[in-house]
Amino acid sequence: MAYQILLVDQNTTLALEDSSPKHIYRCPEVGEHILIKWQDQTKVCEVEDVWTHVNLDQNPPRQGAVQVLVRWSHGIDPALYVRRFR
Repeated sequence: MAYQILLVDQNTTLALEDSSPKHIYRCPEVGEHILIKWQDQTKVCEVEDVWTHVNLDQNPPRQGAVQVLVRWSHGIDPALYVRRFR
C-alpha cells in the first residue's frame, strides 16, 4: 500500500518509502500527530484529513495511494512537542 503526505500550504507531496517487513503501515486518523521531515527540517504536524485515491479508469477500479493531508505551517518543533507532553 502506498502513502503520500500532502503539505497543503507548501503545495507539495511527499511519497513514503515502502515499509520494512517488521513494520506494517496503518492509516493515521484525523487529529493524530505525526513527525514529518521536509527540506532538512522535522516538525510534528497534525493530520487534517485522510482519504484513499481510487483509480476509476481501470476495470475493476483499483485503490491507489492513501493521501494524508497536513499543514506544515501548523507543525511544531519535536523537542517542544516532547517537552509539552512530559
